[in-house]
Amino acid sequence: MFTRTADEIMALDPELAIIPVGSIEQHGPHLPIMTDWAIATELGRRVAEKMHAFQLPALPVSTNREQMGKKGTVWMEPTTFYQMMTDIILCLKLQGFKRVGIVQCHGGIFIMTPLIRDLNARHNPDLMVAVADTCAFNETLYREGILEANTELHAGEGETSEMLAIAPETVHMDRAVDFVPAVPRPYLSYGSIFRCCPDGVWGEATRGTAEKGERILARSAELAVDALNRAFDYMAAKEKMNYSNF
Repeated sequence: MFTRTADEIMALDPELAIIPVGSIEQHGPHLPIMTDWAIATELGRRVAEKMHAFQLPALPVSTNREQMGKKGTVWMEPTTFYQMMTDIILCLKLQGFKRVGIVQCHGGIFIMTPLIRDLNARHNPDLMVAVADTCAFNETLYREGILEANTELHAGEGETSEMLAIAPETVHMDRAVDFVPAVPRPYLSYGSIFRCCPDGVWGEATRGTAEKGERILARSAELAVDALNRAFDYMAAKEKMNYSNF
């Protein structure tokens, strides 16, 4: 919807805005650094269309210090991200948007939880903010047989497939590697991904296909819409409790 004029948006008068959030960061030897941003752009478009929402362009830079080690990864401080998102969302509130849905396509935004909680605690019921984190979809995609493996965390089967569907000319499958470390995800707080995954890949990239990527994007859009709607419905059903609307 950001290709429309301001007058066209005024005529449509949407109450929901969608903010896709990605990242610019290393994605192994086979994927471009734009991977999370490209996926956020495509998935955000699909979600906004399904929900008849005003869509902002996907944000390319967020927080990703867990990807430190090679040139090309770009981050901001968590406090900067928190303030930037707050400014954008309160700008939307001032214009009359009552709901904001964030489509999160990068897993390393650990400040997203307090951001969402604080905005809702301060502004419910006049403003409701919800997030659909695509990392949470992998279990469903695996259970439904869309993903072959349940090892995806970064630059593996899922993201490789999505990029083969979105921008196949940027994917170098001849360089794809598979690697699943012996440590769990929380160990990214103790060192960058290169400490546990030498090539920067956490998953099975060689399983990626374009056909699988389209299925992932289509199902992820449905899952994101459902996650956002369930959160909005939960907030809308709340009644004031003493002094609090939260």
